[in-house]
This record gives sequence, C-alpha cells and structure tokens, in this order.
Amino acid sequence: MPSRSSLEMPRSSLRAPRYGASRVAVRPLPRRLCHHPRMIAIPAAFRPDAAAIAENQQEFLSPRGVLTLASLFWGWVTVTDIAYHEAMRIELAELTHLTLFFPWQYRLLQHVLMLPVLLACYSVAARIGWWPAGRRVPQQLALAIGFSLLMYVMILTGGHFLYAVFGTRPDPFSTLTKSDWAMWAASGAMHLLAYGFGLALITVLAVQRRYHRLQLRNSELRRAWTGARLAALRTQLSPHTLFNVLHTIQARISGEPEVAETLIASLGDLLRGLRDAGERDFARLRDELQFVELYLSLQKGRFADRLTVHVQNGTDVPAVWVPSLILQPLVENAVVHGLADHSGSVWINVTYDLSPDRLQLRVVNSRGVGSVSANGGSGSGLGNVRERLAVQFGGRATLSSGADDVSTWVATVTLPVLREWRSAAEAEQAVGWM
Repeated sequence: MPSRSSLEMPRSSLRAPRYGASRVAVRPLPRRLCHHPRMIAIPAAFRPDAAAIAENQQEFLSPRGVLTLASLFWGWVTVTDIAYHEAMRIELAELTHLTLFFPWQYRLLQHVLMLPVLLACYSVAARIGWWPAGRRVPQQLALAIGFSLLMYVMILTGGHFLYAVFGTRPDPFSTLTKSDWAMWAASGAMHLLAYGFGLALITVLAVQRRYHRLQLRNSELRRAWTGARLAALRTQLSPHTLFNVLHTIQARISGEPEVAETLIASLGDLLRGLRDAGERDFARLRDELQFVELYLSLQKGRFADRLTVHVQNGTDVPAVWVPSLILQPLVENAVVHGLADHSGSVWINVTYDLSPDRLQLRVVNSRGVGSVSANGGSGSGLGNVRERLAVQFGGRATLSSGADDVSTWVATVTLPVLREWRSAAEAEQAVGWM
C-alpha cells in the first residue's frame, strides 16, 4: 500500500469527467373516443380544446421512478469515475512506476456507500424546494457541498472496510497535509458538479410531475364545472315544459274531465321522463324519441283538431346516444310557433338521419301562410340547445333553424356519432373491476 504522500493527485486528474444526460422515454397514451369506461358525463374527447380525462393519464414519473433514475445516474457517475481514474493510474504507473490514485475497488465501494446518502440528499432537496430563494438556495448549497466533501471521507472509510473484509491495508485517518487538503478540495469540486447535474435532472422531473398534477386538477375542475353547467341548462327546460302541459290540462278539466284525467296520467309519465333525463347528460336516441312522442301526445290532447304529429321511432332506431332533452325545446318551439297567428292545422315531423360520422335530428313543422311568427329563431329554447351543444361538443355539433319555404320551418341538429356512453356510477364500477 503506498504512503499518503504517494497518493497525491496530479493536476491532470482534477478535470471533472463529463456526464451524459440520460433520456427518459415516455410512451404516449393512445387516444380513445367514446369507448373508455371513464368517458362519463361529458364526451370531452370531442372538444378540440378540452383537457384530457384525468383518470386516463399516468404520471410522468412516479417517486419510485425518480429513485430508480437517480440510482441509474449514480451508476453512470460510478462507471465514468472509475474508468477515468483507472486510466490515469495505469498511465502514470507506466511512466513513473508509482501508484498515484486509489485502486478501483476503493472508488467502487465509495460510490456504493454514497448512493443512500445521494438519495437522501435528493429527497430532502425535493422536499424543501427552491422558494423562497433567499432561504432555500443556501440550504440546497449546504446539502450539495456536504455531499461533495463527504465523498473523500467515504473513500477512506471504504479502505477500512476492505481491510476488515479482505485484509487490505487501509490508508489511516490522520492529520491532513497540504496535498491531502488539495485532493479533498479537488474531489469535492468534481463531485459537486456531478451532484448538481443530478439535482437539476431530478428538479426538472419534479417540476414535470407537479405540472402534471395541476393538469389533472384542472381537468377535474373543468369536468365538474361543465357538468354543473349542463345540469343548470337542463333544469331550465323543466319549468317551461311543465307550464305548457299544465295549461293544456287546465283547458280540459271543466269540459272533458275524462280526457283531463288521461292527460294527468300522461303528465306523470312526462315528469318521470324529465326526472330521469335531468340525472344524466346523454340518452339513447330511442328514449329521446319516446319522450318527444309523450310530449306531443299531451299537446294533441289540447289541439286534437289542429295538430298532426309523426315521430320516426320503432325497433330499427340505431343504438346511438344523444344529449338528453335535446329535441324537446325544438318540438315545443314547433308547437308554439307553428300554431301561432293562424287557425289552420299544423303537422310536425321528427326524423333522424344516421351516417358513419354524423347524426342529424330534424324537426319540421308547417305554419300558416303569411304567418309573422319566426319559430323563435333566437329564443330561449333554441339558445339553450345551442349552448348545450357548444359545451358538450364544441364546434363539432351545430343547430340550424330557418324557413324551408313560406309554409315550412326546419330545425336541424347535427351531432358526432356517439355509440357508447356510461353513467358515472357505471364508469366507477367498471374501473373498480379493472
């Protein structure tokens, strides 16, 4: 074992090795539309500017992943440090026949013993953060300098460990000479750079994880806000619809009590339909058409001699989903404005047209020739429909309303095809089984 004076580090060995940054490959998540169990309440995938569904995303790097990355980084530091000093030791030994560096076993054990210290320092550094800077930056510097200075002490400790296990004569702890102080300072400066690079990498990952959590929180808040907004829009329909139906029943109570009794029973069915529709954002097209039929049957009870209706419903209705109560304001608009300003008969047709990428719902009604009513093209009912479509689908769903000719008015809702949707309870249960 060479003496301490023979272990002085030449100036050429003071160069810090270059450490390459390792890249973390993150596989992008597949994009799914309408078929994931977490696609509940709001099909946000239709929105070009909507935040991703929070539960579909994974964190950029877990805490265990951060520790693994730090360990891999330290392994890279260990390999490069040993390779550099071994090359210098062999070259100088050939030139001077003197051993001027610690053997590689010392450095390997040094880095192994320092790995838990490194992870602890990085953990503390991530916990204390960087703000406020006047308080946190000195703490971070103290951690870094303490770790770097401990490296030289640990290589001496490793020598004693090797002596205890293999009988190798260790370099004794004693009063440090000038050369020892110089070597300690050089070792601290070199490993300070390595520590700083690793801390920068961990800090970037911590910032990325924090940003990801904020994205998830933002996504949850957006979904909650959108759900509350849609619920408010749906509740606007119920009082208006109830008022018109009660007005219809009132007109029949005195003259035709039997008819009024039938209408009251139908009103009960209508209210149950309103209650069920108010609890969910989407309904099957078949259920939506059945609700429209129920509403129009109540209106026919009042205007039996003037109103003729046809709803395209039956067993062949496609299994697609539409926003609940999306047709009811259009049908109510057709009844109110179709019968206004004249005493003639009115017909109302409710149809659908399905293509591979879009669904069209059409409400067509006749009106009196020369009628001044414009079917409320900018009324509250149509405004409600437009706002709901904007919230749920963005620019991918539209409502057009206008005169087809002098005696016909057409309202058309164009929607993306939604073939699967689950309620919140069903989604939670499905995810629980995953």
